[in-house]
Amino acid sequence: MLVALGVRAAWLTNLNLFSVWAIPVRNSEIAVTVTGILVAGMGYFWREIVGLFGGLYRKYTDEARVIEKSEGLRRVA
Repeated sequence: MLVALGVRAAWLTNLNLFSVWAIPVRNSEIAVTVTGILVAGMGYFWREIVGLFGGLYRKYTDEARVIEKSEGLRRVA
C-alpha cells in the first residue's frame, strides 16, 4: 500500500528525482515510477525511525516504574 501511495504521489506531482540529480534515464515515466518507489521507501524508513524514538520514550518514561516509586511498592517477580 505504501508503494502504491508513493508512486501515485510521484505521478500526481510529476516528481522525477533523476532529472533533479542530473542522472540520465531513457524513459521519464519509468523515472517517475522509480521516484515513487524511492519516496515509499523513505516513508517506510521514516515510520521505523519514529517508532524507534517512540519505543525509547516509552522505555525511559515508564509509567509503571513512576507509580511504583511514588507509592513505595517493591517488585515481586
